[in-house]
Amino acid sequence: MKTLIVSDPSVPTLRQVPDSALLTGGRPLFLQEGCTGARLVVMPAVRICRLGLSIGRRFARRYYDAATLVALNAPSDSLCDADLVADNALITGTWLPLPDTSGPWKITAPDGSEHTFDIAGAFDTAIESISRRTTFKTGDIVALRCFSCVFDAMQESRPQWSLNGTDVLSFKIK
Repeated sequence: MKTLIVSDPSVPTLRQVPDSALLTGGRPLFLQEGCTGARLVVMPAVRICRLGLSIGRRFARRYYDAATLVALNAPSDSLCDADLVADNALITGTWLPLPDTSGPWKITAPDGSEHTFDIAGAFDTAIESISRRTTFKTGDIVALRCFSCVFDAMQESRPQWSLNGTDVLSFKIK
């Protein structure tokens, strides 16, 4: 299983995140010693549900079946584009049935702010572009960095995000 963070869906500009970076199962995010807060980049993501290579855009929707939010613990925004993503730095939310991919997706942050993104075809375009270079396998994750929001969280807090009104991402920061 691989996680791909896509910067621009139409151009296959992406970062592959190692499996060791995934933090799942509701485990807490542990900050490095001396850190009192985290900068979290929250992005919409989809889960790949079938094997595929060289997928045409019009067929891409057949290759993903669920959506969530993922949070990348990034000390600075530039870390999202760096070569190294630390262990346990990418937190995945609860997988939900796929929302409408032709309309806007609304992310509600812990501070109550709302971010609305017009996802229309972005995942389809990204999957088409990426599948020209790599084979998708069941369980792979594709996250769109271009539709992200940044949130600063403090140690000993439990931030929570929702996608289209449903809570999907919540974890303790220690």
